[in-house]
Amino acid sequence: MTSVFLCHSSKDKFFVRELGEKLADYGIRVWIDEAELNIGDSLIGKIGNAINEVDYVGVVLSSNSIESEWVQRELNLAIQREFEEMKVVVLPLLLERVVLPPFLKDKLYADFTSSKAYAETFPKLLRALNVSEDEVERVPLPVEDTAEAAKLAPSEQRLASFEDIKILDLDNGRAYKPDPDKNLYYMYFLLSDTPPAEWEEIFDAERRFPRHTMWRRAWIEGAHIVVHCVPDEVEKYHFPDLQQDTANTNSKYRSYLREQAEREIRELMAGQEEAEELDELRMKLGFR
Repeated sequence: MTSVFLCHSSKDKFFVRELGEKLADYGIRVWIDEAELNIGDSLIGKIGNAINEVDYVGVVLSSNSIESEWVQRELNLAIQREFEEMKVVVLPLLLERVVLPPFLKDKLYADFTSSKAYAETFPKLLRALNVSEDEVERVPLPVEDTAEAAKLAPSEQRLASFEDIKILDLDNGRAYKPDPDKNLYYMYFLLSDTPPAEWEEIFDAERRFPRHTMWRRAWIEGAHIVVHCVPDEVEKYHFPDLQQDTANTNSKYRSYLREQAEREIRELMAGQEEAEELDELRMKLGFR
């Protein structure tokens, strides 16, 4: 069974899941980090092993992934393996028209930027993944607009791809005591994803007002929530508080995105109406 690791930004999950499901229909083993990682797993270790063990690494290229440090790390591992083994490992999968990284410019890419391109490219990708011609032809490929989200307002896209941030683990390897004379530690809770800046702002607002006497300061650092507290307090007080604050923040962030999307749609419609009025005026003036 051919296997492929789909390297991508978490913001492109809607596309990656759909592509992964279609590839699985043709007997391809698809490795997507969100589906494969368990609580407590070493992110770098397990993903590094996966990149070394799969047959191919499909890199989903978009404005999101080009700016993602994590995607860059995964891509560097895959490119290094390709150089060492002197065979094709990395398969560029173009989701948006972006400037390709220098080491991918000489590669043919799979074009998923539109429904038409998708329909033409998907069989080629199957062949690159060593799927037999009989298998490629056995099921008519539905012509769907898999890039439909690209037609949505920016906040609609973010809402479509957003998944609730969850607390995955207590990262004991990061915990430390800043003042040796006190029993207060910086305790790090690993999150399921690095929150967007607006999510972080909402979380900070949730933590602004203490709800009880054992309340401690907490903040976001990358993909972690940090709490300045005594370890013995974590189970009884701080973990339940953080779970509640995280759930509240997810809900309020979704509401924020919906409000933003509605505003963007109103602005878009207003712009279209203005353009139509100007076109109508042009026609009245006799211009064609």
